Amino acid sequence: MAYLPYIIGIIYFAMSACLTNLYMGRDCKIPLSISYLRVIGLFLFGLFVFNLAYPFVIFNFVSASFITLFVINLFYIVLNYYRPIDYIGLILNPVIFIALALYLIFGFSSSGTVVEKSLYIHIIFSLASYGFLVLAGMQALILRYQIKSVKNIHNSPLLNSFPSIEEMGIIMHRLIISGFIILTLSLLSGIPYLSSELDVEIEQKIIFSVVAWVTFMYLIFKKSYFGIKDIAAANMTIGGLVFLLLAYLGTKLLVS
Repeated sequence: MAYLPYIIGIIYFAMSACLTNLYMGRDCKIPLSISYLRVIGLFLFGLFVFNLAYPFVIFNFVSASFITLFVINLFYIVLNYYRPIDYIGLILNPVIFIALALYLIFGFSSSGTVVEKSLYIHIIFSLASYGFLVLAGMQALILRYQIKSVKNIHNSPLLNSFPSIEEMGIIMHRLIISGFIILTLSLLSGIPYLSSELDVEIEQKIIFSVVAWVTFMYLIFKKSYFGIKDIAAANMTIGGLVFLLLAYLGTKLLVS
């Protein structure tokens, strides 16, 4: 197990390099070798996360970050079978590689927050919503780059490899709707555990989560009934995602 993060890091570095080479070469047809490597990487990453967080009672910034990255990666791979979003790997794979590198450099602290088993349903909903909404945020970043490059008449092999702006906007919107529904369930599932005596971490989590929920609700309403430009939708998606990450990972970082 000691060498596992090194092996996983090499796999995700290799996938990052291969995807970049494919998209820069305007060949966005992903070979089977990359698809197999992606599944192998996910499996090994799952073993690493399980070994890191087991028995899933104490959570801190490091364990919460890797669990979240695993869920995001899982959704990314599953969704690829329904709608090709391989290009998101241009962001996701390097993020996982960098996270593993930082883990190996700075180590892991065992201190953290104790979580009761009764909260597991709430945590599962939360992780699922983060998975969809972080993917939507990465989609928004790529869409934002795509729109700005077109406006500045900047042409590149990478830009030409992406789907059309309209298609990118549709994918982002569907990811937002899916994530918003699950985020709503996450907030509702946490209501029974609220009390008059909440610590600072929980208060911050609630505030940032509600702000993110309102942001995504407004975006969905505006897009569905009044229409909104893709660049504005992308910016709002990134803004909502920032609040959502502050709600979970940000509070973990502050108290760790």
